[in-house]
Amino acid sequence: MASNSAQHINRLKQGLAQSLSVDLHDWNAFTRFFSYRTLAASEHWIQAGDSSQEICYLLSGLMRVYYIDHNGNEVNQHFYQTGEIIAPVSAIVANESCQYFIQALENCEVMLADYPALHRAGLDKPDWLLLEVKIAQRVLLKSARREARLLLGNAEHRYKAFCKEYPELLERLPQYHIASFLGITPVSLSRLRKKQSEP
Repeated sequence: MASNSAQHINRLKQGLAQSLSVDLHDWNAFTRFFSYRTLAASEHWIQAGDSSQEICYLLSGLMRVYYIDHNGNEVNQHFYQTGEIIAPVSAIVANESCQYFIQALENCEVMLADYPALHRAGLDKPDWLLLEVKIAQRVLLKSARREARLLLGNAEHRYKAFCKEYPELLERLPQYHIASFLGITPVSLSRLRKKQSEP
């Protein structure tokens, strides 16, 4: 369901201004590129193979980014919560089809914008471009941290990092989703949880 209202736009403005510490001269011009949409739990915003050029601001809910590996298993790459920005970077920058899925894990409210149109409209607005840069930095930083943890840490280190970064998701997510994100089996995750809870 797609629609718009002053309430949705205000939530978008307040969320971006607070999380990115940016204040635009003309928020109305920026936010007119966004439209409100709801996603039901388990509904996909993007499917692998789509050529999406949109960016997404999550007003409420929980979403995940995942791949299907060569064995047909779902592999979680990221989780996104209220107030976060999601963007299929490779699809936008390289104009290629998306290689992963983005799915709502709970009922979600999102604000979506066509990124190329948004970018063209802000080329002569320095404060607008600064906001775009901060959005891109936020998206890329999340990916960089994820890759570093997978490459540099063992399973225990990754689990401790997850607990520190996403404490509220420990009970909110099914254990198999967390295990997939950590690159381990649910049995291994159970062992780690037990070890961590020991005095």
